[in-house]
Amino acid sequence: MPDFSHLSFGAPAAERDIRRGLDAYFIESAAYRNMNTGTKTILVANRGAGKSAILKTMARRHRDRGASVIELAPEDYSYEFLSGAMTREADGAWAKLGAYAVAWKYLLLVLIMKELTKRHGRIRRGAESQIYAYLRDNHRGAAVTPLDSFVSYLRRIESVKLGSFEAGIRTTELQRLYKLQELEHLIQPLSRLCARSGVTVLVDELDRGWDASEDAQAFVAGLFQACMSLNDLSPHLHVFMSLRQELYDNIPALYDDAQKFRDLIEVVRWDEPHLWQLIACRIRHTVPGLSGVGDDECWAAVFRDPRWSFRYIVDRSLRRPREIIQYCSHALEHARQNRSAGGQRIARRDILAVEATYSGERTRDIAAEYRFQHPGLLSVFEAFRGRPAVWARDDLEYLLLDIATGAVRTSREATKWISDRDPDHLLETLWNVGFIRDHSVLSASWAGSDRADSLTSTRGVSTFAVHPMFRQYVGTLD
Repeated sequence: MPDFSHLSFGAPAAERDIRRGLDAYFIESAAYRNMNTGTKTILVANRGAGKSAILKTMARRHRDRGASVIELAPEDYSYEFLSGAMTREADGAWAKLGAYAVAWKYLLLVLIMKELTKRHGRIRRGAESQIYAYLRDNHRGAAVTPLDSFVSYLRRIESVKLGSFEAGIRTTELQRLYKLQELEHLIQPLSRLCARSGVTVLVDELDRGWDASEDAQAFVAGLFQACMSLNDLSPHLHVFMSLRQELYDNIPALYDDAQKFRDLIEVVRWDEPHLWQLIACRIRHTVPGLSGVGDDECWAAVFRDPRWSFRYIVDRSLRRPREIIQYCSHALEHARQNRSAGGQRIARRDILAVEATYSGERTRDIAAEYRFQHPGLLSVFEAFRGRPAVWARDDLEYLLLDIATGAVRTSREATKWISDRDPDHLLETLWNVGFIRDHSVLSASWAGSDRADSLTSTRGVSTFAVHPMFRQYVGTLD
């Protein structure tokens, strides 16, 4: 009997999981392969779908191959700081998107030059020596964080646009700033330095602290434009960014640009075989006695009823790895607390016992995920408390009408965006966040199909159901 005393399904977040051996049990999906080879450069996915895991693994493996790797972490930028530091468009009538794009390009170029200078040392001869001279004269100890350099360049543009310059002087200076003329002579030497070792830039977690402000939107859309531009600079330079699906769908400027570069965007989706493999790999990594055995054997060793367990857990998820890991970890903890022997497997009663805890966590997490686009969403979920889990379309639309008109109360924050809205609008919102699904497709999923998330619209759906992931929390009547 294998020893399960060290069994772990890993941390839900890749930032912590990378220290626990993520690279050893990382699944090389098609999304990872497309990003790692540079075929795709923009990674789009919902929260918890594995964006950070892909970029963290890429960073480690690119370093192992000898490339220079630059990672911009969440603490490197702050939307709250940006909103306080920059003048609003309404106060100055200056278009921010172009300014943010060029500021991003400036920041990334400076970071790349710093990294290559650190790697190759002071370059004394040839045009490449100009890079060292530029950094020595302009960036020696000037910025504490990358955001400082970014904001510094933005303020230079802002000061010209909003300053009391004559029209001709303003136009000339703006052209110089937007064309990055102070770096123009360094582009060719930089390209040659990139060829020496290759450079990978990874920007992740842009949704951390996202507040939907004009600065936040320009910040993300500007980065997108900068990435597209810099990736044309050299075949040895690759700039990658990850983006949450909600941001991608709801920043107009970003969405408009994305249509031109659709072939470079990788959308992360998980199917059931890969979710099965995800847990099996983590079991193998933490249970030495199971190293080398197949995925089915790993599940059977840990779960008393592996097929039922997997089916039950997946049906209570939106098919995001973080959810599967979270549910399995709760069940494992319950099994350990209620049985003393380390070799005991996870039983049905463990999975059922932790469902309420898991459902509450995930419901609150989903509401928090959409807190800027749909503030007070949790109170809309609460409107279903004690009501049926399955709804005919007409009955559901009547309930949503009551919510929109205030007959069914929601929070003050939610009222601002749902008040007097058409029921179809609210239905689409609940559908898009995963709270409502087609009942017939969910029923097929319970029977073993993998179609639960295949429909993208409520059109043609006659019977709806609250997704099983939310039911324990809202206490629906099955």
